[in-house]
Parts: sequence; structure tokens; C-alpha cells
Amino acid sequence: MTTFDQMSYGPLGKAVEAAMPTSEADPIGVWAASLSLYSAAISRRVRLDNRRPVVVWTVLAGRSAIGRKGYALGTASAVLGKVIGGFIHTRKRSGVANGPSLVDMLSGLELDTMGQDGGIDGRCILLEEEWASVLKDQKKCSKFSTMFRTAWDGKPISNRTKKDGLQSVAQPLLGFHAHITPGEWGKYVSSSEALGGSYNRLLPVLVERSKMLPYNNRPQVPDTSALKGAFEWAEEEDRVMYFSIEAGERFDEIRAIVEDRMAELPELLASYMERSAEQVQRVSAVLSATVMEEEISRDAVEAAWQFVSYSMASVEKLVKDAASNNEGAKPMKTPEELIRDVLNKHGGEAKASDLLRPLWGKMNAAGIKDTVEGMDDVLVVQEKTGGRGAPKTIYRLIDPEDQAGKPKLKVISGEGPKVKPKPVSSNPFVSLL
Repeated sequence: MTTFDQMSYGPLGKAVEAAMPTSEADPIGVWAASLSLYSAAISRRVRLDNRRPVVVWTVLAGRSAIGRKGYALGTASAVLGKVIGGFIHTRKRSGVANGPSLVDMLSGLELDTMGQDGGIDGRCILLEEEWASVLKDQKKCSKFSTMFRTAWDGKPISNRTKKDGLQSVAQPLLGFHAHITPGEWGKYVSSSEALGGSYNRLLPVLVERSKMLPYNNRPQVPDTSALKGAFEWAEEEDRVMYFSIEAGERFDEIRAIVEDRMAELPELLASYMERSAEQVQRVSAVLSATVMEEEISRDAVEAAWQFVSYSMASVEKLVKDAASNNEGAKPMKTPEELIRDVLNKHGGEAKASDLLRPLWGKMNAAGIKDTVEGMDDVLVVQEKTGGRGAPKTIYRLIDPEDQAGKPKLKVISGEGPKVKPKPVSSNPFVSLL
């Protein structure tokens, strides 16, 4: 079984190791949290040679209390306090549950630093210590998962508002670290989101208490002067991280191992591992930066692979345990499925208010509107009454083939007779109740 010693590397590894005698946390949990924090802190000027960001997103999965998840983050924060304490204090955020808020947060950080010495700084670290509660809210926004994935990729994200117009972030610098219990994982980490790629950007690791210490234990903060020097090196100028010849050869071997393993697994389980190779590249780049080297060594790749392979094993156990615990349980429906269910109950079409009412608490009006924009089997009809009031909005189930090439929004005038269409049972995605 993979141990912390196998994934430890450089001054960051030595600092975590030195902190462990006075910490009850799982050393791999401390390592995961440290990688997320440090990678986010250096992301402004450190990049991969393909211009992708180096941010490493991690999730600690452990049972309440005995998992010591908060203890792990606390230990990592203490270890890095003298190195990137200012970054953690000023750039940590939490509770972001919809796409527009994500764009607004990152755009705001860039605007706040515009004109400052060193240029625009949009770095941020999302720390979600109660990730399950945030996941519930994120499901109400159809845009969040797409923007979240795009931010990890380092590609532009944008949102348009009536008040501020277009908000955009050209190169998101978003770090992420979260905590969840295995039971919550099975309940809130949905298979549809996993298949869509939302969770293969994350490196979940199973954690548990490493030891029980006396009540009067006082955590000791190790010497991090070498790591502080590495952070200053990372901030001095743009750094482009690239593989040495030996490291590149080992990386190719790892890619083959990952793909062979994915081929053996069911599609759902394999979907969590689709970016494992790039995760190795990112982790090894961060580790090389801690020793002030732009050239990534084979040893750094090997240490990164030990961490990523531990995460792959953790995911496999989490997903299999969730499937075992949920046998016979009713799966959570996607926003699209919920909308179709309500429309079918109303005979195939419903006014906006009639659609919102049964979905209240699961989706809001804006969420319904955003979700319907991506559904080819729902037509939006705005009916003008001829008075001064706003037109009524009606959502109608249709056959996608009949609507091909036609506008998504239809505007009609006058009340006129209403004829409710029959539910479209030919659509395989519509479940008739």
C-alpha cells in the first residue's frame, strides 16, 4: 500500500514530515491539503509548458471526527503559514455555489489588483470544509459544473449580468480543497456529473486519524526557510515547468498504466480517472518548484505518481462503497429530468410559476431558465396578453426533431384557445408518470 514516505518530496515533504509527531491528522491528508494551498499560491507565475495551470485540487474523504480532515487542513496551514500565510488569509473563499458567483469572485479579485505593482492577481483558493452542503446548492445551477471544469483547465470563463454587463476571466487561477464524508460522497457526488467530467479534476484521498495525542499537546511548526525561498523563487519571474528526458519517459509509462487500468473498469469508475496523467504532471511540477527547478525530474514524477495512484485507489473504494450502500435506493435526478417530470405531470406544458412551484428548494427560476436553454426537447413560449403586464412564460415538451433549426423561444399574441399536447413518449429521456 502507498505510504506518505513514497509521495513525499523536497522541502514541502520534509516540512510535513516534521509536523506529524504533534499532529493527529493523516499525513497523506496534510500532504493533499498542502499541495492544494501551495499550488494555488504559486499559480500566478508558474505554468506547465503547455500553458496549463499547476493548481492541484484535492478532497479529503473521511468519517466525521475520526477522519481528522479539519486537523489535516489546520496542520497544512500551520506548516505553510510563514511561507504563504498572507495568500491564504487574503485569498481564501468558500460557499461558492453557482457559476455567475464564481465568475464574479474571480473577476473581482482581478479588478481589485488592477494597476498594482506586479500586475493583475486573480489567485484564489476555495476551501470547502462542508462540501456536501455546497454540492446540494451547486446542483441548482446548470452552469456551475461547466465553469468549474473550465477554471481547472485554465480557459476563459464569463457571465453576463444586467447590472455589470459581461464579466470575464481570461485565465482563471483557482485553487480548490474540500472535505466530505464517505457517506456524503455516495449521496451528493452524482454519476451524471462524474460522467460529464466534473470530478476527474479532483484528487480525493481517504484519510483517518494517525494517532491519539494528549489533550495538552501543542503542535510544533517546523522550519520552512527552504520552502520560503522556493516560494520567492516562484514569484520572481515566469516559470515554465517541463519534463527532463527521463521524466518524460516515465510519464509516458504512467499514461499507459492509467489507460490500461481505465479500460478494465466500468465507465463510471473510469470517468473519475480520465485526467490522472495530467494530475501527475501538475503535482510533479509543483514538487519541482519547491526545489526551485523548472525541469521536472524523474523522482518528482515518481513521487507525484504515488500520490495520484493513492487517489485513484481512494476513488475506486469510495465509488464501490457508495454503489453497495445505495443498492435499491432511488438515484438523484438531474435538473433536466426534474423539469421533464413536472411538465409531464402537467400534460406536457406548464406556466413558469407552475413549473417552479414543485421544484422550489431544488432549482430557482434562473436555474430553470438556464437548464432549459440546453434542452432540445423543451420549447419556451412567451404569450403576450395585450395588456400592460409582462408576457406569460410557458414551457412546453416537444419532439426535438420537429424543432430542429427553429428558434428556442416562440412569442405569440393574444390568449387564444390552449391545447395541451400529449406527453412525448417517443423521447427516451422522458419518463411518463
